[in-house]
Order: sequence, then C-alpha cells, then structure tokens
Amino acid sequence: MQYQAPAKWLSDIWSQSPFTQLRTLDFAELSNFPSLSWLERRIGGPVGFASQQELDSSGLYYEEFIYTHQRVPTRADNWHDLFNAAMWAQFPQSKTLLNQQHMQDIAEHGLNPRTPRRNRITQFDECGVVLAVANTDLAEKLAAHQWSEVFVEHRTAWGKEIGAFVFGHANFEMLLNPFIGLTGKWLPVVVDDCFFAQTLSEQLAVLDKALAQQINDNVFAHKGSMHPLPLLGVPGWYAENKNAGFYANPAYFMPKRVGR
Repeated sequence: MQYQAPAKWLSDIWSQSPFTQLRTLDFAELSNFPSLSWLERRIGGPVGFASQQELDSSGLYYEEFIYTHQRVPTRADNWHDLFNAAMWAQFPQSKTLLNQQHMQDIAEHGLNPRTPRRNRITQFDECGVVLAVANTDLAEKLAAHQWSEVFVEHRTAWGKEIGAFVFGHANFEMLLNPFIGLTGKWLPVVVDDCFFAQTLSEQLAVLDKALAQQINDNVFAHKGSMHPLPLLGVPGWYAENKNAGFYANPAYFMPKRVGR
C-alpha cells in the first residue's frame, strides 16, 4: 500500500499511546509544525538541525552531512523528519553511534552498494523498537511469535514487566494512520524491576545507554538480531486490540517459520 501521512498538524495525538513517549519534548503545546529554530531551542542533544535546501546544495550524502556538520537535515512541516528529530533528542547516544557506523562502512566500502550492516542500521533507524524487559521469559515468547501468550494472557505485564519504546521515526509516522500489517523490529534491553517505576526521562536514559552499548558491540553486524513486532498488537497502542479476537489474524500475527 502507498502510505500517506496526515498533511496537517494533529494537536490531539500527544495524550495517546505510543505518542505519550514524546511528552518530554513539549510538542503538545504547539498549534502547528515547529520551526527549525524551535527545534534548536527545545530539543537540544548532540546535533542541530538544517533545512533540506542546505543538504541539497552541499553535495553530501545524508549521513555524511550529519557527520560533517553535526546537523540533521529536516524538511519543513514533515512528520517523518519531526519524529526523527524527536528520536535524536530521546536516544542521542544511539543515534550518534548509528551515524558513525554508517560512516565507517562508507569509508571502507563506499556509498554503493550498501553493506548488510548499513541496511540493518537503516531498518532499525526507521522501524526499530526498544523492548524493555524485566521478565526475559516474555521476550523469549515474543521472539517465538507466541502472540496470544504475550499480548493476551500476560496483557497486565505490559508497563510492569515489559514495555515497548519506539526508536524508528517511520513507526511514529505510520502510527498516525495505523493499518493492519504495520510491523516494527525490536531489540531487547534487559532492565531491573524498578525500571517501570522510574520517570519517562529516566527510562529513556537507561534504554539509550544500554542500546548504545549493543551498537558498540556491533549488534547490527549480525543477521537475525532483530525480531518483528506487530505494532498494533502492543496493548494500549490500538483500540481494537482490547478484544482477544484481534490477535487471531494469522496474516498479521504470523506464526514463527520453521527453522528460523
């Protein structure tokens, strides 16, 4: 399908999950898309923000521009780029390392063809989910596609023993207009029992540090490190998943393939 993000600013989404993850960034106070100067003032982090025109006139590849200028090209009035800016604010260590690994592969292998590691980095950057798990048994069940066990039988464990945090900015964009089939790719971060009692800012700091360590350990060099997550199945992220029958659609909640 051809996905189309809403053209207008949506003022009512910030109190709805999963967009509540972005409540640290004050988007709810806005009545329209923020300007680059607003992003500079309010988001902070290791990078600034540049117009798309600056990228176009630079002669640099997107990742090269970020690495060289420490500024992220950002299109005006664009949901995809706004959510990307938000992820730079919430996962600054991890986003910086992903940019550095892009540049390492470009330096060693050139821009094209892209290396498998760069492809996996891009996939996670666009569609990644960080899965915070205090109960690793639930993560194992999720990796095994035991959807009913994790989403229905252990539904009350979400937010207490397991939690999903969006990393991929394309996930946020597509969740503006959710559709059956919308799927992310998750990596686990093991957390302690008190994690879910912490503030959102504290949780994000823990996850960013742990994810950065995995990136430093070259997690994206390995095929199979990420697992699919049907995003509309996460409790609280989609109204229709309150009904257990929602998870009975094998075309969306696919069984694990034999041998994988």
